[in-house]
Amino acid sequence: WLDHYEKDYAPGSIIFCKQEKTGRSPLITCADVPTVNYLFHRGRNGVGEERDLIEPDDFEFFGCFRNDAGKQVDHLGFPRYTNPKQRLIQCDVYGRAKVANFFGNKLRTGQRVGIALVRKTVSFVKQPNRHSRNLPAPAAVWQLVPMVNDCIPGTDREIQQVARGGNNAATLALPQNEGRYIKRWHLGVVSQAAYEPPTTAKINLALYDSQQRTDLPQIEILMI
Repeated sequence: WLDHYEKDYAPGSIIFCKQEKTGRSPLITCADVPTVNYLFHRGRNGVGEERDLIEPDDFEFFGCFRNDAGKQVDHLGFPRYTNPKQRLIQCDVYGRAKVANFFGNKLRTGQRVGIALVRKTVSFVKQPNRHSRNLPAPAAVWQLVPMVNDCIPGTDREIQQVARGGNNAATLALPQNEGRYIKRWHLGVVSQAAYEPPTTAKINLALYDSQQRTDLPQIEILMI
C-alpha cells in the first residue's frame, strides 16, 4: 500500500494472496500479476533491492477480481478510500468469472487457461505503476506467465517442470530451468472468448504494468 499498487487492481485482475506465517489478522495482502512479477524482482542483486525477498510458496492464487465492495467516490466520480492501508474487494473463486485475456488471440471455447511461475532471464525491472529501468546485467528471476492447455499460448509446446536443486535458490540458478515452471495454477475453462483479441505486445506490457492490463479485453471462464 505504500506505493499504491492496489489502486490499479480492477475487474478482470488475477489476484494472488500472500501466505502469512504469523498473526491472525483478517486482512490479507493481495497482489495482481504485475505486482507479483515485480516482487519477485526484489532481492535480486541486479536490482539492488535486497529487502522483502519472496519465495515461490509465499503467494497463492486466490481468484478473479469482480468489483469493489462498498466503493465510495468523490464529487467528481473518482474512487475515494477511507483507509489508505486497506481495500475491500470481491473476487470470484468458483463458477463463472471474467478475467483479462493474457492468453493470446487464438483462444477457443473449452480450452483450459492458467498461470505458471517460471524461471526467466530478464534485462529490466518494472514497478506496476512506474516506468521500467534496465538492469546492469541480465538476472534470472521467477515470473508469472500465462498458459493455455499447459502450453505456451499460441504453441503446442508444453511448459515443463523445473529440475530441482538443493533449494529454491539453487533451482533458480540452474540454466537448464529457463522457461520451466516451479508452480502453476489452473484458472478455469474458457466459456466465452468472442471479443476483440489482444496483441502480443499488449499482453507483454500487461504482465508488468497494472494500468496496461485495463487495455486487455476480458474473457469469460468457468472456474472449477
